[in-house]
Amino acid sequence: MSGYTFKAGFNDNYDGWQEVIAQIMSVPSYRTFFQVTTLHAPVVVKNDPACAPSNDRNQCHLNCKIAEENGIGKHVSGWYLMCEYIFEEIPAGMCRLVHHSNILLPNGTLINPTYDPCSHHIFFRDDRRAFSFRDGIGYNDRMVLGDEFLKGQKTREPVPRNKVLYSANEYYDRDLRFEKFRMYETKEEAYAQVPQSLSEEDKIKWLTLKTNASVR
Repeated sequence: MSGYTFKAGFNDNYDGWQEVIAQIMSVPSYRTFFQVTTLHAPVVVKNDPACAPSNDRNQCHLNCKIAEENGIGKHVSGWYLMCEYIFEEIPAGMCRLVHHSNILLPNGTLINPTYDPCSHHIFFRDDRRAFSFRDGIGYNDRMVLGDEFLKGQKTREPVPRNKVLYSANEYYDRDLRFEKFRMYETKEEAYAQVPQSLSEEDKIKWLTLKTNASVR
């Protein structure tokens, strides 16, 4: 993932990424979070931008669509994991899933055609949620804040345990959390769902978190 630094001691090879899977699955709150996200277990996927005609960094869904059209394999949707065991910039207790696409090769191997400075990544396949090219709609990031998040630091309010948060366009706000996400057909339908008790500023945040999805 561009813009992040590997945590000291982390090995950017297949075995190093497998070790992270063991670490995250040993955390009860993370494990439960994954189970309510998808029925599939996490797997290590090789990043290989040379395997397909298109590898633009911010166009993973389109890259895989083009790869499928070229007969390379099947376009598969799911979630790209980012957590404290991989990157220095992510604090303890924070786990983030980014909606992502990979290619399932004829031999059953998953591969990532999208450019990534890492050698591999951890992927949770999710057949229930795919980017809609017809409507231009994808899914926002999923984030869980565990018991260790910002432990020992002063915060404006206690951080709820095992909360799910959705972010849009690389943005999230710990003071505004929503556990459920829904794709609205029209802006008018979304506006009608905005809690009237929110301030005008928070209404804008609500609409951003509820209706804008980052495409990766």
